[in-house]
Amino acid sequence: MKRIRQYRIWLTCIAIAAVCTGIIYYIHYVRKNIPDKIYMDSFSDGTIEVGLPFVGTVKSEEEAVPVAVNLMEPLTINSGDVSEYKFTVNLFGTIPIKEISVSVNNTRHVIACGIPVGISIDTDGICVVDTGDVTTSMGVIEAPARGILMAGDYIYSVNGKNVYTIRELMDEISSGGSEYLCLGVRRNGENIETRIKPVCDSDGVYKIGVWVRDDCQGLGTLTYVDEDNDFGTLGHSISDSTSGKAVEIKSGRLYTAHIWSIVKGKEGKPGEVIGSINYGEDNYIGDIEENSDIGVYGKANDNIRAYVDNVYMQVAYKQDIEEGEAFVRTFADGSIKDYAIDITEIHFSEDYRNKGIVFTVTDEKLLSCTGGIVQGMSGSPIIQNGKVIGAVTHVFVNEPEKGYGIFIEEMLEH
Repeated sequence: MKRIRQYRIWLTCIAIAAVCTGIIYYIHYVRKNIPDKIYMDSFSDGTIEVGLPFVGTVKSEEEAVPVAVNLMEPLTINSGDVSEYKFTVNLFGTIPIKEISVSVNNTRHVIACGIPVGISIDTDGICVVDTGDVTTSMGVIEAPARGILMAGDYIYSVNGKNVYTIRELMDEISSGGSEYLCLGVRRNGENIETRIKPVCDSDGVYKIGVWVRDDCQGLGTLTYVDEDNDFGTLGHSISDSTSGKAVEIKSGRLYTAHIWSIVKGKEGKPGEVIGSINYGEDNYIGDIEENSDIGVYGKANDNIRAYVDNVYMQVAYKQDIEEGEAFVRTFADGSIKDYAIDITEIHFSEDYRNKGIVFTVTDEKLLSCTGGIVQGMSGSPIIQNGKVIGAVTHVFVNEPEKGYGIFIEEMLEH
């Protein structure tokens, strides 16, 4: 009898563990696969595929009584007029596991561009790239800034005087001689002060041993221009190559770009676009206002109309995207064309904020020209069923024919 009792206890423990594991998996799955926020057009239907053998409840702020839903079936949401509201998904009708925000907007339209652009920005402060050694006039190697300044810091003042350019920083360091300098530094969004003692190098110039920059340039692909002339590009930030952080910008300009050649991507080595920025007032097409982890944004000017097709397309939201055929609009062969891709995965989780769309290039012409996705194609709009659904953001390093994309709603609501 004692052995039977122990056996039953073990079975009970195993059953409880299995139930707990199932609940934890269920909660994780729902949180990962149901989006935190849903955008919808006014007076339309939106459907979310959950595919779990459970019954939950949905309760909006406008509804007094929770509504039971079978999560094995598609969850359909009927929107009304323009509004904002929330509803909660509950486990077993009582345990809240997911709150979803619904934003109902008027139908949005954008121009899906796909043109190569040059991005030129001035940093908000003088960006520290790295620290280094200084050989003094006595032949001694010193590193005054090491352990004090870090890659990704922004120097904005010296002894209380604002500095905006590298030249201004050098002048303030030189004029101070060997006296300690009080540097105003912005680190991870917080302003701090630090003291550094310059040293005189072998040429008689006072230095603090730091590599810096006050501007940044790059190439990308313009994703969209909306009806208010706002533009978005890249779908990811322009980042400092040393720190990996988004470059903090004071101002910037968007220009057209000329593509000279394309280096095809290979396994383990992403390809890249080789080109140059077309500086000049006629090629200046917009002002850059924001550099964020989900793209570069700003306001286009009238010059841009000469470079885009000016045909507006409707925007589709994440719940409307389907696995299967879609198209990437880009400039691979010197002209703007739509190239076929196959969407293989769609991720709603915030963990995949600019990698929510996973796709494979299937167009033989694009594969022949680029090998798939290459650096410089970031921002190329993705189109499905005649609607703009997102933009290319990253390439699989070991599989250049595969790439990631960001949902267009993320870019529009940045």
